[in-house]
Amino acid sequence: MNTFYGWVGALAASGWLPADFQYPFLTRGFLCVLILSPLLGGLSHLVVTRRMAFFSAALGQAAITGVAIGLLLGEPLNAPYGGMFGFCLLTTLGMVYVKRHSALPPDTLIGVFHALSLGLGLCLLVALARQFNVHQVESVLFGSLLTVTDADLLLLVGVAVIVAVLVFRQYNSLLLDSLSPPIATVAGAQSAFLEYLFAMILTLSIVVSLKVIGALLVEALVVVPAAAARNLAGSARSYFLWSITVAFLASAGGLGISTKLLVPTGGAVVLAATAIFFVTLAGSALLRRKQQQTGR
Repeated sequence: MNTFYGWVGALAASGWLPADFQYPFLTRGFLCVLILSPLLGGLSHLVVTRRMAFFSAALGQAAITGVAIGLLLGEPLNAPYGGMFGFCLLTTLGMVYVKRHSALPPDTLIGVFHALSLGLGLCLLVALARQFNVHQVESVLFGSLLTVTDADLLLLVGVAVIVAVLVFRQYNSLLLDSLSPPIATVAGAQSAFLEYLFAMILTLSIVVSLKVIGALLVEALVVVPAAAARNLAGSARSYFLWSITVAFLASAGGLGISTKLLVPTGGAVVLAATAIFFVTLAGSALLRRKQQQTGR
């Protein structure tokens, strides 16, 4: 990887790339953007269609608790993935199981898990503060390009490939089950399997994204791109493509903002995504008004 970073740095020094690419951490950050955009953007429209926005927020809170558990068990500070993934997976399976076997509304049940994860996480962070400086875990909470390592990048690539394969194989069934579970069941889809599968896919994607986006903000990048894309899309295919495009523009824009203004990467990415949403919302409203006036 050092050879690659040296080659990119030479291109930046010669003017072929922006000067900031002389720094390896920025190159790693941009590579993360290229991977996260299709990963989270591609899942975004399914998250919104399946009404799992609050589910994603609960997973973000569970990740904080998982970080605390991993560090207290002795995991390295820069890669507490075991604790994160383990606790998030347990939370995911618990939420899906209770949701399928309870008569209470799904948002109420997810709210219970959300509160449990947040309360437990806060208590564990207090215990963690006795061993570590709390500022050392800020990169997991808010996202930071400075802490992304080559190992994080390789893990992100590996998870992105696994997620892409799983979603590609089950995409039609997932989409049909999202739009109409009864019709999907008649068509031969296994609703329970698809719900557990997508929840696990979403968990994997969120956990590996935390170093860049942050636990407090990662759910925004699996919701806002789809919301913005919905203002532009005219079909399921364009909805999917626009979600990825918005995620890429938001990630790249947030990367530029965070490096220039020295603000947390996750916050900058979410602000960029939100700005794109309001621009597309205004553009969609103007287009509808123009069409109505033309129709008259």
